[in-house]
Amino acid sequence: MTTDSDALIAHLGGRTPADQRPEPTPADRSALLAHLRERAQAIRRCDLTLIHRGGVGHPGGDLSAADILATLYFAALNIDPANPLAPERDRFFLSKGHSSGALYSTLALRGFFPVEELDTFAQPLSRLNAHPSKKVPGVEANTGPLGHGLPIAVGCALAAKMSRAAWRVYVLVGDGELDEGTNWEAAMAAAHHQ
Repeated sequence: MTTDSDALIAHLGGRTPADQRPEPTPADRSALLAHLRERAQAIRRCDLTLIHRGGVGHPGGDLSAADILATLYFAALNIDPANPLAPERDRFFLSKGHSSGALYSTLALRGFFPVEELDTFAQPLSRLNAHPSKKVPGVEANTGPLGHGLPIAVGCALAAKMSRAAWRVYVLVGDGELDEGTNWEAAMAAAHHQ
């Protein structure tokens, strides 16, 4: 089912090159921002609930990611929750894997799996582990050890470039992992191969 918000997002963030898109009106921008604010608040509510129920989590890191995740998943990423492994999908990597609660909340709200499954976060035999798991639709890579997400994302971006693919790669890193040498090596590789 397509909503007015979906149509607006497709209009503002579609695959047309930015220089060929019509300039959105102030009303369009206001509607999109209101929609994204509402989605970010919903992510925060779901996240705090699942952390409380699960008895584990990192609310600070999760809450700091909510606006970014809302913007990516509800306005920027070319994704289809019904086909999470579509070859031409955009890729998102949560390198700061300790913020998995925010990612799971986002994926559930976007329709990758039922919101009710969030109640199983960090429970025995749940696929919603305390760090992102590829068992969950929409998760591109298992992350958690600091410094792993950015190198994986850079490798995927290079693969897209080499195969002339249209999909884009996004990664969210945390401040604590910027001390990891793998991140700096990945950043230098990305700059070298841009």
